[in-house]
This record gives sequence, C-alpha cells and structure tokens, in this order.
Amino acid sequence: MKKLFNTWLTLQCHLVSGCTQGTVLSGVPGSGSYYQTASWPDSSPHLNLLAAGAATLAENRCLIRKADHIQEDTGQPCDVITAPLYFDNQIQGAVAITVASGSPVRQQLVREQLRAGAVWLEALSKQESTSSNEELITLVELVGSSLEYGNFQEAATAVVTGLASNFACERVSIGFRKGQDIRVFAVSHSAHFDRRSGVISAIKGAMYEAFDQKETIVYPPLNSKTPQIVVAHTTLCKDFGVERVCTIPLLYKDTVVGALLLEKSEASPFNDRNIQQCEQIAELIGPALESRRRDDVWLPGRLLDPLFTFLIKLFGPQHLKLKLATAFSLLLLAALFVIPSDFRISCNSVLEASEQRVVIAPQDGYIAKAQARAGDLVSAGDLLASLDNQKLLLERQKWFSQSQQLRKKYRNALAGYDQAEAAILKSQIAQAVAQQQLVEEQLQRIQMNAPFAGLIISGDLSQSLGAPVERGDILFTVAPLDAYRLILHVDEQDIGYIQTGQQGELVLSGLVNMHFPFIVSNITPVSESRDGHNFFRVEAKLQTKQDLLRPGMEGIAKVNIDQRKTLWIWSRHLLNWCRLQLWTWMP
Repeated sequence: MKKLFNTWLTLQCHLVSGCTQGTVLSGVPGSGSYYQTASWPDSSPHLNLLAAGAATLAENRCLIRKADHIQEDTGQPCDVITAPLYFDNQIQGAVAITVASGSPVRQQLVREQLRAGAVWLEALSKQESTSSNEELITLVELVGSSLEYGNFQEAATAVVTGLASNFACERVSIGFRKGQDIRVFAVSHSAHFDRRSGVISAIKGAMYEAFDQKETIVYPPLNSKTPQIVVAHTTLCKDFGVERVCTIPLLYKDTVVGALLLEKSEASPFNDRNIQQCEQIAELIGPALESRRRDDVWLPGRLLDPLFTFLIKLFGPQHLKLKLATAFSLLLLAALFVIPSDFRISCNSVLEASEQRVVIAPQDGYIAKAQARAGDLVSAGDLLASLDNQKLLLERQKWFSQSQQLRKKYRNALAGYDQAEAAILKSQIAQAVAQQQLVEEQLQRIQMNAPFAGLIISGDLSQSLGAPVERGDILFTVAPLDAYRLILHVDEQDIGYIQTGQQGELVLSGLVNMHFPFIVSNITPVSESRDGHNFFRVEAKLQTKQDLLRPGMEGIAKVNIDQRKTLWIWSRHLLNWCRLQLWTWMP
C-alpha cells in the first residue's frame, strides 16, 4: 500500500499545476491513528503539510490555508490544500499539497482534482489480491511517467503505447471529442498515422458507439446480458481483421470527452479482470489527458470549445432543461430588444432650503444662554441665544455717571457766565450721551432672535455656555420650511440626457412610501468628483409641499427622458464604454 500511495501522490502532484510538495497520511479506517505514508518530491517529512492533514482529519473536510513559506524560485506565496481519503465511507487518511497561491476558482479546481483522485484511490484500495495491486501500481507509474512529456500528443502516444505493452494488445488508440466530431489523436507504436485511412475511420466509428452509449463495449461480447449497439465494432473486426475489441469511454467532470480502444488477438482475449483494470486506468488518464489537451489548445480554440459543447447539448438528444432555458432566454431577449419602456435617469439627490439665514455674533462676548439648537422649529422673533451683558451694564453705568458729572459742571459754568467752558462741557455731555446710547443698542443686540419661522439646521450652543465668541462668528443657520430646492447628482455618463423642464419623481430614504414629483430647473456646468466618478449638480423644484420634508433629506430621484428599447436602456453604459475603448485604441 505504501508504494501505491507514493505512486498515486506523485501522479496527483504532476497533475496539479504549480504543486511543490505533497504528503499522504493514512491509517486503519476508524482507528483514529494516522501517520505519514507518502511524500513528494522526497521522503522527508513536511511539517506544515502534516499539520494541515491533521486538521483535515479532525474536521473531516477539505481545507485551504496559507502556507508559512514562499516559492524559492519565484518568491510567490503558497497555499496548502487538503482533502480527506475514504474507505467504505470511513476516513482512511488525508492528502495535503502545497501549490502557488491563486484565485478562488483555481483553488476550487485543485480541490476537485484531489477529490477525484481520492475516489480513484479508494477504488484501487478495494482490490483483493496483492498481485493485482502490483499490476495497477505498474500501470499507474506508466501513466504518471508518460504525463511528464512536454505536450499532449507525446503524452497520449506514450500512454497508449504503454497500455499496449502491459496488456499485450495488438493496438491501442485514443480519441477525444473535437467539436461535433471525435478525432483519433494517438495510436500505439505510431508517432505518425494517416487519420484519413480506412482503419482509423473504422476505429473512430467504434469510438462513436461507446461515446454515444456511455458504456464500455466489448466485441465479441463476453456475455449477452446487456444488449449493445456494435455495428461499427463489427465492421472494424470484419473489414480489418481485428479479432477482439474493447472500447472504454473517457470521462472528464462527469462528461464523456473521448474513448480508449484496445485491440487484442484471439490468443490473448479480454476477460473481466482485464476490462476492470482498463476501466480504472481510463478513469485516471481521461481527466489527465483531457486537461493536458485543453492546455495545449490555442486561445481561440479554448473559447470555441465551450460553445461547441453547448451547441451539441442544445441541438442533440436529451438536455430538455437546457433547451427550455435557452428558449426562454431567447424569447426574453427578443422581448427586451423589441418592447419599449420608460427611459429614466436615476441619481442620488438631497433636499436643500431655497433660502437660508445665518445668525452671527453681534459683538465680542461670552455665551450666557442658549434657548435653541439644531433641529428645533422656531417662530419669527423667538430667542435663540444671548450673550453675557455684565460688561455692557457696567459701561452703561460709567457713561451715565460721567454724563451726570458733566451736566453739573455745565450748570456751574452757566452760573459763572463762563461761555467757553459751558460750550466745551456741552460737547462732552453730547459725547457721553452718544456713548450711552451705543451701549443701549449693544444691550439690545446681545439677544439673538430668529429672523423668520423655520428650522434651525446648524448651531448648538448648549454645550458652549461661557465660551467666548468674536464679532461675526456664525452661531445659527435657519431655513424656512415652505421653500425647498432639490439637488440631483447626475453621473457624467447621463448628463447629456438631462434638459431643463423634464419631470421626474423623488423617493426619500426616510419616506420610501411617498413619491414627490419635481421639474428640472437648472443644470450647472460644474462637476464634482465623488467615489471615483464625476457628477454634475442639477437643480429641480418640487411640485408638492409636505410638512414632513426637512432640509438635508437624501433619496433617489428619477428623471423621465423618453421611451427607449429595454435592452438599450440596460446596456447603454456598456455600449458607451466599448465606444470609448474603441476610440482609445484606434490610431
């Protein structure tokens, strides 16, 4: 079994692109005790893989984790991918490999490859005799070594030649589906052969029969329990002197992709044991060679191959669900291409007050009271806040006392008939009175009132009592509740469709069950950049008034343009991007 595990692990590591290390842990099923049975590329223990394999055994599922090292030649980080191994629905061990880090899709493909290999290993483990296992190990080593060839053609030729030698076959051929046809790619002991010859055409016909029936065909049959169509096999045997033929379909992801045809003489006919071994080998070489074949195909072929597969399923037998889904999709696409619908431009929007007033600090001072803050509704003349008046009261008292003193001196000057002194004192009294009136006006202005009824949209002095303010500082912003303008942020890709006078509807985030009609009133020629896109500011007027509206509310606005084809509406951004890229690439 150790040799079997080593051979199997070597083959798996060769099949996975970018694999650098591999380890197999195994033990008696159900015992809970596991140890390293095989490792690749050398026999030294890989501690990080052993730890990952132990985690898989504990959780009984496939795992993907980051490796604690990088590739020495490229410096690329690595992933450790593990999969459990089963025997009769009991966990037998685990396999862990290290591969170059890739996308989640590539990680999933590697995990599927390990799962498929685990199924094949379970089939090998169920072989009853040691000699049979040794034969299978030899064949697996043959297949593993042949897959190391540089390209698909060399690998396929090596595989069929090795199979012909080990099974004492007169000839072994392998073919794969290419479009709607099957092409014979390799014949044992033949580096070159004529695909147009009669024998190759007969071989291809026999492969067609196994391909269509999706089961192994042996001619002459070993038993007559299961009737099969063997017209092409009969033609191959009668017309070209072939005595015994066995054709096995090749599977790739549960889909028949080709066939393996073995020819033997009457002296060494097929038996049930030979056929079982060949089927197990076909389970392995089918996915391996198909993956190699697809890797060798040029890019146009890789793109067309899935298309051909889809067309074969679509126009061939079975696959009723695919046909119904395709027909429904085509009908839906035709409807979208023909049926017009409303073309509307969607954009983010925000409500702004059409008029805003600011309340500023009339003079230097300190906050004494704060009667309102942002979010409060106020009426015209309501007190918003007031400044400390202690300093002004003292200054008023100062000028009042000074004016009283000057008046007394003025009366004494008049009593003494000092006309010059009286004139001077009269001027000083006027100055003191003026200063006193100025202080009185300042005392009146320290109380800041609402200029009109509305909503305070900014300003909160309740947390700043006693704080100093300077003259001209903005303390509050007040907006009316009966006059709004809607600001639309239209993407630059759609600004060309917007015109003044167009109508639309607005749905606010806080009032999703209400629609507010509006009319576009102004398109500003200034753009702003947000989230990596350029947006133009478009103004609109609401056609209805609601007491629930508040400045700063955001929502989604849709501007009605006209009637267009539904498919064009959904694909216009993609079409515009393609036109732009084409213009960029054109000389």
